[in-house]
Amino acid sequence: MRQLDENAQLLLVAGFAVGVGIVVLTIMLNNVIYASNIASESSIDTSRYEIANAVQITSESYQDAYIYAMETGTFNNTAFEEYLHSYAFMASGNFAISGITFNFENNTLHDPYFTQNGLDNGRDNWTVATNINSTDLFLLELPDVSKLGNSSEKLMITATNSSGLLWAIELYNSGGKINITVRDRTTILGTYTASSQVNITGDTKDFGSDSAAFHFSALTTGHDYSINVINGSKALGYCTFSGSMSSGEQFGFARHKVVDPRVTMSSSQIYIKRDLPVSLPGGRT
Repeated sequence: MRQLDENAQLLLVAGFAVGVGIVVLTIMLNNVIYASNIASESSIDTSRYEIANAVQITSESYQDAYIYAMETGTFNNTAFEEYLHSYAFMASGNFAISGITFNFENNTLHDPYFTQNGLDNGRDNWTVATNINSTDLFLLELPDVSKLGNSSEKLMITATNSSGLLWAIELYNSGGKINITVRDRTTILGTYTASSQVNITGDTKDFGSDSAAFHFSALTTGHDYSINVINGSKALGYCTFSGSMSSGEQFGFARHKVVDPRVTMSSSQIYIKRDLPVSLPGGRT
């Protein structure tokens, strides 16, 4: 009997030891998996942060370079390139501290389309700004009317609020001229033609040589509204919007040119190549 008791005790001790071993092994594996996940997530978060940082500072540097190059009133390409060269040198050094190789290329300026990113394949229908209380400056210029769509492919810019349409302007190419229709929700308020430029808030066209009643302020005053672009790829040209928001802050969006640099970032963990359309002088709302 004593031999049997001793055997039973040995089996009990062995079972207990196996159980403890399984628990310890499970805890260790969980800790390893948890640490691995934390390291992976940390790497992903860091990569995302670096990418977002690169996109923001590169966009702002292009915008600042363009403003710097336009200080004399005419575009100075040498000043533009020198500014970007200095930025590239400093940005590469800063990213190198984190073990990341950073580079960008293509400083070629293009006339923009009225799409969201300024490229011909950009989003056609988009919103320039929301919660606008008043607009002080609203300018459109189309230097190449041949790039403007016909009557079935109109560029349209609207002002809308929660109740619907407040105001709209439609532009299309008619015999090499810009055909303009101004309307509210139900009525055509006027039709005009222009050669290249429309000053909505100034009620003039072709750089002030002709007057026109665009009714924009009359139909938007007293409302909080959005300015929206429809069929942006159907027109090539420049635009400027500025004014006040319902919060009292200023808003502004200006696009006279567009550039599409390619940003490349690489390290032992990431390799990213991204095209980055930038509006110049820039839209900050």
